[in-house]
Amino acid sequence: MRNVTFLLALALVVGLASAGAVFERACPTDVEAKQYFSVDAYLGKWYEMQRYESEFELNYDCVQVRYELNDDQSVSVSNSAYNLFNSSTINALGRAVLSFPDEEVIQGKLNVSFFGAPNDRSNYWVLDTDYQTYSVVWSCEELEENLSEESFWVLSRTPTMTTDRDALFRIHNIMRRYIDRSQLRFTRQLDEQYVASWKSVPCK
Repeated sequence: MRNVTFLLALALVVGLASAGAVFERACPTDVEAKQYFSVDAYLGKWYEMQRYESEFELNYDCVQVRYELNDDQSVSVSNSAYNLFNSSTINALGRAVLSFPDEEVIQGKLNVSFFGAPNDRSNYWVLDTDYQTYSVVWSCEELEENLSEESFWVLSRTPTMTTDRDALFRIHNIMRRYIDRSQLRFTRQLDEQYVASWKSVPCK
């Protein structure tokens, strides 16, 4: 039962259910996803750098995700993380599809689900990415009238954040427009030489 709880917690990180910061307002309607989004360019491994904290992610660091293309053109999602409370590693497998694949201009909006849950919610919005360096992701779920729960992630292709000025400007510009910085939490990653093997003391 404990392992199931850990897996559920990780899946919540990327959209199986709400897991983020609660705001006394409806979901914003002015948030813009990336236009002309390329699924192929987005594939591969990403490291979580920052996120909105939530009860579901407490005690989790080293959060990493890999996206790979399936034969049916959907995307397999493999999320891993390290639990600081009991020193265990976990992995959750999911599936992602474009939310609106028939639009003339493809937006960075995807439906992500885990454990065979219905894949019918546009719950992973890529607000901006250069595909090679960083990605900024946002999601919002209506809880009730004038109450919503938002998730936010900054991802990197490497275990440390880019120092590229243009990339950092674009990330901070999105934060300035849409994000409550007081809700942000930094995610620690493994030293690079231990990323593949999970050896040594994680997240030091």
